[in-house]
Amino acid sequence: ISTTISQGEVVAIIGPSGCGKSTFLRSMNLLEKPTSGSILFEGTDITDSSVDINKMRQKIGMVFQQFNLFPQYTALENVTLAERLLAQETPEFKKDKKAILTRIDEHGKELLDRMGLAERMNHYPHQLSGGQQQRVAIARALALKPDILCFDEPTSALDPELTGEVLKVIRSLAQQNTTMIIVTHEMAFARDVADQVIFMDGG
Repeated sequence: ISTTISQGEVVAIIGPSGCGKSTFLRSMNLLEKPTSGSILFEGTDITDSSVDINKMRQKIGMVFQQFNLFPQYTALENVTLAERLLAQETPEFKKDKKAILTRIDEHGKELLDRMGLAERMNHYPHQLSGGQQQRVAIARALALKPDILCFDEPTSALDPELTGEVLKVIRSLAQQNTTMIIVTHEMAFARDVADQVIFMDGG
């Protein structure tokens, strides 16, 4: 595959099951290591072994098919976890821990509010519907202000009504010029929201 994705562009990847859509997406943040070729991100080949992959992953948010929320944490804790862990590594954290954690919590609440989940922030994943869990997962991916958001079939585990909820959120992100790569089987949605459609077949 050879393609270029510009800032603010929404790319939909469609094609039959097993054709390589998810592998392509997972290669974007090296959850799969490509055996050849290169992936240039903002001018850097991220497949180069000298690249700090954890720093790179902070710029590429990932939303999975199965939500992958931590069951022991509330919706708000799931969203703020990465920010909290990163903050602890900074010298400012020791000096002003309380203010930093308050700021992170405020950011998390704001993201959940954007997802229409302000009333659900203290609920645990098992207390949320599938559509709500997926919206928490989107808020979590947005927490680190990534440059690109990757969605791996974000609605395939949901029934039609919940699918609508999640697609509405993705549509609103597209209107805000968020760069997104979406693996989807929702043809009408792909046609409606994408600037570029990649059709894959047989890898």
